[in-house]
Amino acid sequence: MELLALLFLSFCFLTLSGRTFAAESETPVARVTVREDDDVILPCSLDTNENIESMLFDWVKEVPRKEVFMYRNRSHYNNGLPGQDVEFKGRVSHYPEELKYGNASIRLKQTRLEDKGTYTCIFPEIKPSEKIFRIELVVEGRLKVRNVPGAAPHPSVTNLDQTNDWALLKCDVKGAYPKPTVEWWDSNNQTIPFEEPQVSKKGEHFYITLKTTVKKTGRYRCVATQKEIHHQIYKEINVHLNGAGPKPYVTILKENGLLECEVPGASPKPTVEWWDSDNKTLPSKTVQDEEQQGRFHVIVQTTVTEPGCYRCVATQMEKWHRISSEICVHREKTAQPPSGLPEWAAALIGGFIVVVFVVAVGVVLKIKGYSLKKDLQRMENGPSSELERNLTSEQP
Repeated sequence: MELLALLFLSFCFLTLSGRTFAAESETPVARVTVREDDDVILPCSLDTNENIESMLFDWVKEVPRKEVFMYRNRSHYNNGLPGQDVEFKGRVSHYPEELKYGNASIRLKQTRLEDKGTYTCIFPEIKPSEKIFRIELVVEGRLKVRNVPGAAPHPSVTNLDQTNDWALLKCDVKGAYPKPTVEWWDSNNQTIPFEEPQVSKKGEHFYITLKTTVKKTGRYRCVATQKEIHHQIYKEINVHLNGAGPKPYVTILKENGLLECEVPGASPKPTVEWWDSDNKTLPSKTVQDEEQQGRFHVIVQTTVTEPGCYRCVATQMEKWHRISSEICVHREKTAQPPSGLPEWAAALIGGFIVVVFVVAVGVVLKIKGYSLKKDLQRMENGPSSELERNLTSEQP
């Protein structure tokens, strides 16, 4: 009996646990930690890489609810859109150049202890159901100490070497006490792999060199942390790998809507596509695909029939790199023949109308000529006999 009771209790525990975990998994929470007074990035991005420049997304802090940042079709709290909580005014920004790739992340400046809590990023208009992302922000307090002897200065960061596929970065932290923890972070504040630190010591102060190899174009940060004195400082560096595709060159070849896109010198080989204003791929034709010394030269053409703006998009998934150029097509509408009639029929009808018009004018002129002739005859013959009789009878 005791065994049966134990099995029953275990079954109940597993069942309840499974429901709890499932409920939590519906709205997963990512955790981001930051030191007080430092800037922090709260990530929010659609996994579809869908263009959100014309969409609505809203950042809200929960419990109590506060409006953090709202973006609606190129209008937002930083350019006149009302409704932002006074606590966040002037402290929140987004990344306009990343919106076309579905990135709705925001940067919160000079974090405060009261900023800690759960933040929600909501896309309420996405169908069939809205998208919701939840971020837990942890703000670690620091002593209000300034000019602490031995506090790590700003790191020195250098790009030591670079090829088409990778870049070797070096970070130097000089004269820090106590010994700092030095790390390399990516633009999402995530630690990336790095080599074993080179550490030396002069007196009580530490000198640390840390190297890392990165294989993606992006922004990287060397961070030095001294927990004992609640001090953290960093320096950033931008990396643009040589093989990343340049901005495409787009042009209109013919008035009939033939568009051409050229992407030169890209490695690895990019996928080049034409998109319409709704981010839908257009039928296209690759007219050149050449490789020279490991670099690709790609030319792609498409024909459009409607006025509008179109984008050529070059994507290199291996480098997580995407770049695009836009071109707009404007056309004036020309007069068209009546709906449903071929051009020859319209021409025949037009010719018939001209002939009828000429004949009608001729008939009218002939009638007028006949009337004029009769009038001249009357003038030559004098008054009529009836008029003469009347004139004779009136004489005495």
